[in-house]
Amino acid sequence: MSRLSPTAEWIGRIILVAVSILIALVGLELVTRFNRGSEWLLRWPNFVLASQARFEGELQGQFAFDPRLGFVSRPGFKSSEANHDASGFRVIPEGQAVPAGAPILATGDSFTYGAEIADGGSWPALLQADLGRKVLNGGVVGFGLDQIVLHTEQLVARDKPALLVVGFIADDLRRSEYRRLWGKEKPYFDLVDGKPVLRNVPVSPDAAIPWHLRVLRDVFGWSALLETIMRRVGDPYEWQAAGVRVLPRGAGEALACPLMERLAGLGLPTLVVGLYAPPVWNLDPRPPWIVDEIRQTRAVLACAAKAGVGTLDTYETIDRAAKDPGKAAIFFNFHMSAEGNRRIAAAIADAIRSGAARRAGP
Repeated sequence: MSRLSPTAEWIGRIILVAVSILIALVGLELVTRFNRGSEWLLRWPNFVLASQARFEGELQGQFAFDPRLGFVSRPGFKSSEANHDASGFRVIPEGQAVPAGAPILATGDSFTYGAEIADGGSWPALLQADLGRKVLNGGVVGFGLDQIVLHTEQLVARDKPALLVVGFIADDLRRSEYRRLWGKEKPYFDLVDGKPVLRNVPVSPDAAIPWHLRVLRDVFGWSALLETIMRRVGDPYEWQAAGVRVLPRGAGEALACPLMERLAGLGLPTLVVGLYAPPVWNLDPRPPWIVDEIRQTRAVLACAAKAGVGTLDTYETIDRAAKDPGKAAIFFNFHMSAEGNRRIAAAIADAIRSGAARRAGP
């Protein structure tokens, strides 16, 4: 039997390594899908394109373009779950009568808005019932901390609230590092000599996805393994939300104190509320990025306290509820259930009654 030539041997080795890698990747893909649920072994959708279609559908139906914020809740939107009034606020169902006068304004992201649950299950709706005071739900799904602050400034000028409650999660800091998210352009702040300078305004309504990213998402978007890797150690916003990063990692946290100073400058009694996503409790043991999100949340609260406004950390409230009545009762997918929001609203109401909402001094 004749020996193979050196070239043929090298080609054989390369093929053997390539086949081994391919078999390993297929095995990891199947294990990843099985860990998600055995049904995913038979279902092979394009995760990225499905996510993009959902975001685009929401942003075109539930949300409207805004040249300063990128997008806002569409005024007058109606659906079987979420409804907006003529001013774009999430509807709070009528219950007990509330006295006339300047309202409480609640702003934030999807955790303030009450994503995935009915109108009456958001914490602003439950806060209104608890305090017996008019509350406006100005939360907007997908906002970064930069958009939350800009939106709050707009609503305070327009609606003249008596008290301000601003909710956020740690992920809002990362969103502040992008000029495009969810397939839409957005504003962002850049730090110049320690001061936040607003960029990308007016926002363009056009946010075309680069061709190379479209090709990669079309070809590899079906991989549950790749999606998991991007969620854990990569950049899921660039992958799933067609995001364009313009600031380095960590810049969003550096912006926290200047943005809290802008909130303090509104001159209203203010309570900044640190909220937490279900993965903080659902991932056990906690990966390093979850531990860092807890630290970041408390860093923002420290910035708010330094700026002279009130703060509330809801970690202990959610942690107690995760034990009794349990995680299944207070979490719903990525957001809080109505029961989870009820406990958050009660903690906020107690903080307001105790005078924790403070106006920054001169």
